[in-house]
Amino acid sequence: MKQWHPIFAQLLRPLVEDYYEVQTTVPVGDAPREADILLLRRLGRGTPPFQGLWRHLTSWNVLEFKGPTVSPRRGDVELLVELGLGIDRRLRRTVAGGRSIPEAAVSFWYLANRLGTRFIHNITRRMRVLEQLGPGLWRGELLGRGVYWASSVDLPVEPDALPLHIVGQEPLEKEREAARLIAARPELQTVYSGWMASLHAAAWKEVEEMARTKGKPFVLDVRPAIESLGLKKVIEQVGLDRVIEAVGRDRVIEAVGMEKLMENVDERDVIKHFGVRRLFANLSPADRRELKRQLEAE
Repeated sequence: MKQWHPIFAQLLRPLVEDYYEVQTTVPVGDAPREADILLLRRLGRGTPPFQGLWRHLTSWNVLEFKGPTVSPRRGDVELLVELGLGIDRRLRRTVAGGRSIPEAAVSFWYLANRLGTRFIHNITRRMRVLEQLGPGLWRGELLGRGVYWASSVDLPVEPDALPLHIVGQEPLEKEREAARLIAARPELQTVYSGWMASLHAAAWKEVEEMARTKGKPFVLDVRPAIESLGLKKVIEQVGLDRVIEAVGRDRVIEAVGMEKLMENVDERDVIKHFGVRRLFANLSPADRRELKRQLEAE
């Protein structure tokens, strides 16, 4: 079972960290309840450049994230409010440092793969006022704090929303749209290409092959995905041939390490793709001596 919360936090961090401090699993007082993600505005960093979803971020933001395998429930409305107000109180004691923080500078966010019409109706009934800001995004207000509700499958495919689209379970055409956006922008390829290749292999393969036929340079960095999902899972989903082709043989060895690569993949496949000479050249002196000893023993 994938741990979606840390994956989403890892995808979100490079997007917002210049302007927001990103904290995860933040406790509410002494109770075991924790906030999934907390975004605290960094002072003196200028105006954030966000044009999409995250342009609505305030100084303090409590994010409750539901992975694609979790369905929203009626009780989540009360839990979000309880969690948000608890974090708000804690921050005013520990972070504000005597500064007066207006309620409007605090926001609570509920991020889910899909918010159905029944769930939205339930929110509307309980919050009295609920404004739809655009496809897949609603805003209410509670005790002066903004409360945002996002349905990732309905959000537009734009850079701000990419972390949600990448971890989400969405129609293939939506996956293709996200893949095309990443492929068209090198700065997005650097951060997200490896994740798309790992989590949405079919859509990414189509877009990747189309880009290569047009001779466009391509960046594929699977290291973040490897760190979170594990090397074996990434190679199973992406395919060894495509990893080697996209990244290059030398970079695969350098990034993963020969010992780790041999542990997670059938040795015959590794030898087939890299060749005996290349494998031997990347062995340490101790490994070469051990290989020679074993060959002589046989």
